[in-house]
Amino acid sequence: MYSQTLTGPGGRPIVGDYEITAAEPGKHLGFQVVAGPARPAGAYRLSEAPGGTTVRFTLDLQPKGLMKLVGPVIVRTMNAEVAQLTNLKNVLESA
Repeated sequence: MYSQTLTGPGGRPIVGDYEITAAEPGKHLGFQVVAGPARPAGAYRLSEAPGGTTVRFTLDLQPKGLMKLVGPVIVRTMNAEVAQLTNLKNVLESA
């Protein structure tokens, strides 16, 4: 299990606890959020590509009850997090 802090609405931090649900080193990492305001499941899949690696990220969120009302806010937050993946290559190569 691991924790991650995301930037939520209004720039406020949101903490989520994640459980690893599947792991195949170098190929696949699945997770389920087990604590936090939203409980999506997701996965990272890696595959070889010419000149590097392709990273495919999937996220499944099924809001229930009152969470449906804040669904658009959650989607914006998740989209912002996914957009950070575009910086991953630069971060890894500069390390």
